[in-house]
Amino acid sequence: MDQAETLRKLKSERLKKNNGLMKKIAITSGKGGVGKTNVVINLAIALQRRKKRITIFDADLGLANIDILLGLAPKYNIVNLISDDFPIEKILIEGPGGIKIIPASSGIQEITNLDPYQEEKLLSELSKVAEFTDILLIDTAAGISNLVLSFLLSSEEIILVTNSEPTSIVDAYAVVKVVSKYDLEKPISVIVNSVRSEEEGKTVFNQLRTTVDRFLGREISLLGFLPYDKVVLEAVKTQKAVVEAFPESEISRAFSNLSRILLNKLSWVTPDEGNNESWKKMLSLSENEK
Repeated sequence: MDQAETLRKLKSERLKKNNGLMKKIAITSGKGGVGKTNVVINLAIALQRRKKRITIFDADLGLANIDILLGLAPKYNIVNLISDDFPIEKILIEGPGGIKIIPASSGIQEITNLDPYQEEKLLSELSKVAEFTDILLIDTAAGISNLVLSFLLSSEEIILVTNSEPTSIVDAYAVVKVVSKYDLEKPISVIVNSVRSEEEGKTVFNQLRTTVDRFLGREISLLGFLPYDKVVLEAVKTQKAVVEAFPESEISRAFSNLSRILLNKLSWVTPDEGNNESWKKMLSLSENEK
């Protein structure tokens, strides 16, 4: 579906009553290669199937991943929003299952170093998605850069994706440590990806939870496990979401279950002025440290 059709749909949706209940959830990982972006895409579609309006913000601003994994070719992206003063509706594209996507750019390093005017433009446009979104999933870059940290701190919830590799667990702990330096109360949930058994998933989570409790004195919660399933790689090769390419697979059932657990976990509150202020936190850390 082209962007003109997407824009027409958005205008139609704005005529519907907006409940004003959008939640901002950042999905992150300590290191690359743990399947984070695949988790974002498939969880988004699973949530959309549960009658929630989902928008993905590809927040790895200079290294686009969402559109590539889905075989999409957006005409415009975040560069046009920031540099060319495009409204966010013009760069939005529609993905599988009716999800909406704010695409990032690829290979443009300058986009990761925004000046104050560009930051204000980005924040202003992002705030508009609440008009047609119940849950905004922010797919951050891997690691703990100032930009990534700003997205994490501005979200109501953080989902941390890890796997059984020791480096992945250590880097996941590093994310929790840095976030806790600024906000000890920020809710952090963990998804252990690509596990061979429930026992393996529990072992990984317990290692991380024990370390966090011992050295940081805070809690993290388990959102769930995702099993290793060879159909994931097959879906990636065909640039399709696994929940659509292989709907009856074990991993697709796991994503459906995760979406149910996440919706049960979320507390839906009507945003007030304080909630709107959370947008102003985004990028504030990187601005202060420039």
